[in-house]
Amino acid sequence: SSGDVRPAHRVGRVRLRMPGGEATLALYALDDLQATLPDHLFLPFRDAGAGKDTYGAGRYVELERLPGGVVEIDLNRAYNPDCAYGLAAQCPVTPDENTLPFAVTAGERVPPSH
Repeated sequence: SSGDVRPAHRVGRVRLRMPGGEATLALYALDDLQATLPDHLFLPFRDAGAGKDTYGAGRYVELERLPGGVVEIDLNRAYNPDCAYGLAAQCPVTPDENTLPFAVTAGERVPPSH
């Protein structure tokens, strides 16, 4: 969000099937974490409720790659970036390819001050 670049690599895609519909999202590995947490993955996403029910710039989910390349996604763990709360933070921008055409009602919702 500051314009600085934080290197990340798209390492795969996941398909979500939810009551609101289906979508494919990209998973990322953040370069600065790979040396210490090689199985740590990052899923930034924005849903159809962004800007109304959820933070407009999107939310994040941290994932761990399990044996066999499997990932478990628990959207109840979706959280708002620090910049959603007005903190002086640099928040990764959600890529357009990770915008869902349906609302995700799990996880953190729009911050109280918005």
